[in-house]
Amino acid sequence: MSDCIVRKIEDCPLGYPKVAVFMDSDDNFMIYRRFGFLYSRVLLSKQDELRQLEEDLDALDRSDASGTDRTRKCLKSQSKDYAREKLDGVQTRKELLQAVESKLYQYGQYLLQAHQVVSMSKPAARDHLSVKNFLENGFGEEGRRVRPLMQADSEFIYRNEDLVTLRPGRESAWLDAFVERFLKMINCKPVQYAFCSKETRLKTSNSHIRYFTKLRVDRFVTLIISAIMLILLVVPTYALYYVTNMNASSTNATCIGILLVATLVFSAVLSLFTKAKRHEILGASAA
Repeated sequence: MSDCIVRKIEDCPLGYPKVAVFMDSDDNFMIYRRFGFLYSRVLLSKQDELRQLEEDLDALDRSDASGTDRTRKCLKSQSKDYAREKLDGVQTRKELLQAVESKLYQYGQYLLQAHQVVSMSKPAARDHLSVKNFLENGFGEEGRRVRPLMQADSEFIYRNEDLVTLRPGRESAWLDAFVERFLKMINCKPVQYAFCSKETRLKTSNSHIRYFTKLRVDRFVTLIISAIMLILLVVPTYALYYVTNMNASSTNATCIGILLVATLVFSAVLSLFTKAKRHEILGASAA
């Protein structure tokens, strides 16, 4: 028995099974609609229901405040208010608050869900294009190009503003993209074995679809960033050492210029390659 079981794209029937396994084959391809419009409609509806309940509660409070001494006591004592019998056609405050509690809980749940959905990252253009190409030119038997879904079922991929990705944003996503494009251009066996694990290679036998193991790509990107940071440390240090040994009247100005350029390049690298916030970049540059 094989020690590695991987769901292969070619083994799945054409249709939703093939699309599902393709989108699951790479975390970058897990792109779905967030249905922002529907969330807004539901939230607006729940909000208005709560507004009506709020008005009913305010009206009941005002009615009790302007009523008899017995009704005014109901505003001061919850036990007296709960013990009051229901008037004809009028909700008691307890029933009204129970309705508010139920609606408020639902509203809060939808608010939290909407907040989580809105906080999700937008898919990268290259990942969106990959999924779009698959839905438009999915590969059927013997490599034939066949749309895996009907037009109405696949139209979600064209709603760019409503799409989110389940993959969290990476600190150097554009550098990852550049590295992967470079590796696809090379497309030789040493690259495949270096950047594709056994599980990754088993996902498909289609030459039009190429995968790379994310962990290995991330390590390579980390190596590149580390090399850049090392260069940024060594080159300015060597330049300052060389300039200070020069017997020139402009030595101080040259040193200041080197420090300014090195700081600027360092800040640019932090901004481009990481998710550092502005105050973090300023602090790192000052240090």
